[in-house]
Amino acid sequence: MKKQPKVLVLSRDSWNTTNNSGNTLSNLFQNWETLNIANIYCRDEVPNNTICSNYYKISESLLIKKMLGKINVAGEKHGAISTTNSSINPEQLRLQNSERKIYDFFRKNRWHLFLWLRELLWKIVNWKSKELEQFISDFQPDIIYSPSYDSFYMHTLLYFVKKNSAAKVVYFHCDDLVTYRQHSYSPFYWVNRFILRKYMDKSIQLADKNYCIIDEQASVYESIYKMKFDLLYKTGTFNWQPKEKKYQQVIKIVYTGNIIYGRIHTIIAIAKALKQINSNNKKAELYIYTANTIEQKYCDELQSTNSVQLKGKVSYDEIPNILNSADVLLHVESFEKQQKLATSLSFSTKLVDYFEASKPIFAIGWNKAASIKYLKNNSIGTVASNPKNVIKELANLLENQDSFEAMGNAIWQFGKERHNSNKVLTKFENQLAELRLL
Repeated sequence: MKKQPKVLVLSRDSWNTTNNSGNTLSNLFQNWETLNIANIYCRDEVPNNTICSNYYKISESLLIKKMLGKINVAGEKHGAISTTNSSINPEQLRLQNSERKIYDFFRKNRWHLFLWLRELLWKIVNWKSKELEQFISDFQPDIIYSPSYDSFYMHTLLYFVKKNSAAKVVYFHCDDLVTYRQHSYSPFYWVNRFILRKYMDKSIQLADKNYCIIDEQASVYESIYKMKFDLLYKTGTFNWQPKEKKYQQVIKIVYTGNIIYGRIHTIIAIAKALKQINSNNKKAELYIYTANTIEQKYCDELQSTNSVQLKGKVSYDEIPNILNSADVLLHVESFEKQQKLATSLSFSTKLVDYFEASKPIFAIGWNKAASIKYLKNNSIGTVASNPKNVIKELANLLENQDSFEAMGNAIWQFGKERHNSNKVLTKFENQLAELRLL
């Protein structure tokens, strides 16, 4: 491989393997040397990964403190932090927990007025400090790597870092932040979307290389911008051969992932389908592992089916064992108009974990959702794209236990061919090394 370039990662969240964004970063940069990677992030959170140890943090709490005259610089440099609660500063832990609750609330309700107030804070408080410039200068990045974000200030941060370095820009697209194929009755939403599109246009044009997470997204973006968008898949090792497994008398269906974007309603539909399937005797049970708080009314609805186990949040390190304990793995997308359009070009990274687990997959969601099309077009698992067919499709799957092993092996083989880390990451690393020399 060519000489490894120095990569400065820009992220909104801290680089934490327990969240989706942090897990994706660790997956992409798992082969990077510590000296060749640094991270600027924008939340009062504690990083938690084994790759990066060079950080600069800018956060809303620091911006507020600067606005009130309590500090001179709205940012701070730090190294790796131990993530055991005993070693984290109590104030740091309090800020992290309170901030998470605030963002979860905004993510759920999308009150754009309040989001604009956050943008205003980033606009009026000067975070473009000499200390930040010095951090960039000291690291001397060859590559600026940034996921695309719907926060305007993250785009402004990208422009600032680019201006203060000679680095090439690599932009990674996970969700659709470009098209107007959305649904909302709120004028604030459409104003926000219009402004965001302007930022996205500039950031995409600024980038020396744009990556998309799935081919459907790349195709749509290429048609809009008349330029090349490369693919960058989530990867797994696939370094073991699936073994013969004895299946449980009561089939264990496992879901791991978030329940936002209307997915909770699809999960409830699955639970109700199981209730009917289990009406004579229990054939299957759904185990839900999610970091999101499930509203009590939804908890009650799920538990009333007597076919669901709510397991809550687990660490990413526990996921492989949880998936291994399953008989069937569940993937869901929303059928609600607003939510299905918002996620139509997204790809759930947990699917790669599912592929690596070598288990049958039952997927349900809108037939034009990119992840559903990806599964269906590649003949992966059982896909139900019509809510009316859920009971029939799920019952048929559960009655064919003799095919589970063959289905799981075929899924594992597909994952190995398409999402193997050796193949995908070697290509990615070589592309960054070549970009550095341009």
